[in-house]
Amino acid sequence: MAASASNPLLSTQKSSELQAILHPLVLLTISDYITRHTLRNQEGPVIGVLLGQQNGREISIEHAFDAPITAAPEVHGGFLLQTEQFNSRLEQMITVHKDRQLDLVGWYTLLPTSGPTPTILPIHKQILDNWNESAILLGFHPTEVLDHSVGGKLPLTIYESNYEVDDPRSENDGEDKKMDDGEQTLKLKFKELPFSVETDETELIGMNYVAGAGGNAAAATKEEKPTRSVESNGKGKRRLIESEDDILRDPGQDEEAQLTVEEDEMIAALTTRANAIKMLHSRIRLLTSYLEQLPPSFVNGGKTVSESMDTDYTTPSQTVLRQIQALVSRLDLVIPSDQAAFEKEVLHEANDVNLLGLLNDMMQSVNHAREVGKKYNIVETAKATFRRGAPDFPSDPSFNLRGAGDVLL
Repeated sequence: MAASASNPLLSTQKSSELQAILHPLVLLTISDYITRHTLRNQEGPVIGVLLGQQNGREISIEHAFDAPITAAPEVHGGFLLQTEQFNSRLEQMITVHKDRQLDLVGWYTLLPTSGPTPTILPIHKQILDNWNESAILLGFHPTEVLDHSVGGKLPLTIYESNYEVDDPRSENDGEDKKMDDGEQTLKLKFKELPFSVETDETELIGMNYVAGAGGNAAAATKEEKPTRSVESNGKGKRRLIESEDDILRDPGQDEEAQLTVEEDEMIAALTTRANAIKMLHSRIRLLTSYLEQLPPSFVNGGKTVSESMDTDYTTPSQTVLRQIQALVSRLDLVIPSDQAAFEKEVLHEANDVNLLGLLNDMMQSVNHAREVGKKYNIVETAKATFRRGAPDFPSDPSFNLRGAGDVLL
């Protein structure tokens, strides 16, 4: 009731038991569009469409895309959807996701934490009248993002809309009101829906790729040109002088700071493995601390006495203990049955890797020696020609004399 009093667009009716299932790909799309809209200083509100399925009282939100809008000064809010472009874009998206049989289930925009505002009503009514009479609204709260709350809920709220009659008792606080014979007008009200986040394997692959690329992304900076100044010597001649900072700057500093694509992929892979090891270590410590907090009478095989169940000990759970026992029994599948054969095979693989590394180093050394021999031969031939006063080398690029320093393979 308090929420309805602060925001007249919020409904006070009972819940319709409708539930929404949100996929993380929708969150990535919404955040990407908000970022592009803000950085480009685009005019108009942030408006997008939600695609999904509705099965009974369950609505799944699986994809999203930005919607084209047009200025409409005659409506409250000043903007409406461009019908022709919107229909074309919606048909394209439905065709792309025809295997999933997705359709328009709602739309999204930016909203305050207090709830919907009257400026969104024209667009919402346009969607209800033309595309989906039971469309939902996803309100993204940018103010909650700025709070940087870690571990809190997602900065969004999902609403369903219904046409309802205002309750006279709520407006008059229990006072009697004269009943009119005419029909009462219906008003559009919004009601908050509970939602859960679900994902599938394909989305997990995309999320891991985005997380790895975002963790290793670096801002590209333009190459700075050396600052130069003009110096005159008093005789009408001038010359350019570079600053001392540019002269003393190491040219290899900028090159070392930039990583290649292979190095970025390696860092992302190592970071993922390090996070997995940290999580495994934390889970093992949790199991160890749980077993250490069991009562001594329970660990020794005796019956658990209620008097010994002090607050320092954990109440035993047979379900958790059975799961731990099943986990321990599966460790034999990881440990090799023949430890000596396993160690021999690992040593054989390590020797093969080391042998390939040595062969690579040897081939590189031979190539370096060959290049040194060629350069030495060119220098000695030039010296001998200069002493004899013979003409220069012919202009044929294929001309190449072999000497004693040339290593033949």
